[in-house]
Amino acid sequence: MTSKSFEFAIQGGQKARPLTFSADALVCCGWVGRDRAALQAHIDELAHLGVPPPTRAPIYMQFSTYLLTQDEEMPVVSATTSGEVEYVVLRSGNKLWVTVGSDQTDRDVETKSIVASKQMCGKFIARECWPMSDVSDHWDRLVLRCWITKDGRRTVYQDSPLSSILSPAELLENMPEPRPDPSRGLVLYSGTVATKSGLIYGDAYDLELEDPIRQRTLRAAYRVSVMPQHI
Repeated sequence: MTSKSFEFAIQGGQKARPLTFSADALVCCGWVGRDRAALQAHIDELAHLGVPPPTRAPIYMQFSTYLLTQDEEMPVVSATTSGEVEYVVLRSGNKLWVTVGSDQTDRDVETKSIVASKQMCGKFIARECWPMSDVSDHWDRLVLRCWITKDGRRTVYQDSPLSSILSPAELLENMPEPRPDPSRGLVLYSGTVATKSGLIYGDAYDLELEDPIRQRTLRAAYRVSVMPQHI
């Protein structure tokens, strides 16, 4: 698979440090809730759109790295796509970083194939990250948030501590074979937390990963543009 290079600013200390990361593999996880009731609520949420329930949890889906983007505009071919805030692990050898991103998904295609629905859309990733070692001792206290803008109205869409979903160690440990080469760059999307209002096809997304212990936050935002089709 073709590698794709990204530039990040590692936040920590008095000055940000640059990180050039080569993404050689992209894996998106799903059905990652620790609380079975909350997990079932998310399964039911998607079932309303006709998405079949999983045969295992969590699930792991490998995708083309060309889907990864830090662009602030996400072009899509359908008005029935939506994003979802996730923590994103960057792994290169024995080094780990964490950032925030969104797994944009075509919800119409998802009713036919969850893998195809995710391959249809880009995977947004922020430009800043933290060393995993900075947050590992208080991981469950971190908070994922997403604000969604629809028809000019901005509302809180998701807001949940990371104690609600599986940790990076659990996701990496349970990854099925064949696994991506550990010596190469892996981008791992965590899977998401439940929404507050049901799925919305947003026009824009504001993402946040908050560390209340160190009193700092990673933020990123992107807007969605539906490309006109003449067929």
